[in-house]
Amino acid sequence: MILKFTKKLQRTSDCFSFIFSPQSPVSWQAGQFMQFTVQHENPDDRGISRYFTISSAPFEQDIMITTRYEFEKPSTFKKALFSLEKNQEISAFPPRGEFVLSDFSKSYVFIAGGIGITPFRSILADLDYKKTIGDIEICLLYANRNDEIVFKDELDVLAGRYRSFKVRYVISPERCDMNLIKAAVTDYLDRVYFISGPPGLVKSAENELHDGGIAKTDLNLDYFPGY
Repeated sequence: MILKFTKKLQRTSDCFSFIFSPQSPVSWQAGQFMQFTVQHENPDDRGISRYFTISSAPFEQDIMITTRYEFEKPSTFKKALFSLEKNQEISAFPPRGEFVLSDFSKSYVFIAGGIGITPFRSILADLDYKKTIGDIEICLLYANRNDEIVFKDELDVLAGRYRSFKVRYVISPERCDMNLIKAAVTDYLDRVYFISGPPGLVKSAENELHDGGIAKTDLNLDYFPGY
């Protein structure tokens, strides 16, 4: 499919959202991802394509991706993405992925590491739009290397609007370990977990939760291999 670049938004000092308008309507489930291709000359060994979670919710219609940008040594793909001009076209494959919330009868813990917040931004915005977030107990534990927190304003608004949604920011050197989870979520054994972020964080959280009594069937994982 063809996507037309419309604008770039700076979220933090090194994090940006890129918004694209589809040539024809695109349907997706909040939390899914797409493969994007940006043609450019002399690509490095990582090539001209990347996978990104869609950080916009389906009702927003435009497709937004949000990623960090390494200014000192960016990949050729990131340089090409960062240099897109308004109305420039790129190509993408249709949305896919199973990191989606479908059972509204359960209570959840979302664990995000850094830019791993993107699927949760989509899911939470979708629930807010559908007026169902108030019926689901959700605790978001959001780990960050510093206090530049992507989508913080939106998350704080939701936390203020719904008693059923709570957010806990975990700033390095504090870790999102089992002790923190137990302190933040008193009924942690009765929750279903969605974990998204760098492989080290996802694997560590998975192991600690499993060792702490959470069944693997209640763990949903979304690995971000690199930025």
